[in-house]
Amino acid sequence: MSDENYSVQISKEGDSQVVTFSGQLTINYIQNIKDLVGKKIHFSKDIVVKVENPDNLDITFLQLLESIKATAESNQRKFSASGSLPDELLSLISNSGFSKLLSCNPVNK
Repeated sequence: MSDENYSVQISKEGDSQVVTFSGQLTINYIQNIKDLVGKKIHFSKDIVVKVENPDNLDITFLQLLESIKATAESNQRKFSASGSLPDELLSLISNSGFSKLLSCNPVNK
C-alpha cells in the first residue's frame, strides 16, 4: 500500500496491528491515507502506530492519528504512537498540542 509520495504499511505483531507511516504525511495526501487506514485497520486489535522517516507531516496527519486513537479507545483497544522526527517536526507537534499523542525521539537530518 504505497504511493510514490507516502507509505502506509500494516502488519501484525502479537495481538496488535502495527501501522507504519512514512513519506509525505500532509494535507495533499491525507484523504488517500485516511481511505487506506479505513479499509485496512481492524479495530478489534490494539493499534501501534510508527512514524518512520517522514519527509513532512502536518496537522491533518496528527488529526488522523487522534481519530485512530479515539476509535481504538471506543472499541476498548490500546493505542500507542511513536516516531523519530527531525527538530522542525517535533516543534510542529509540540506547538500544535499533540505532544502527548505521538511520543518522539529527535533525529537530526
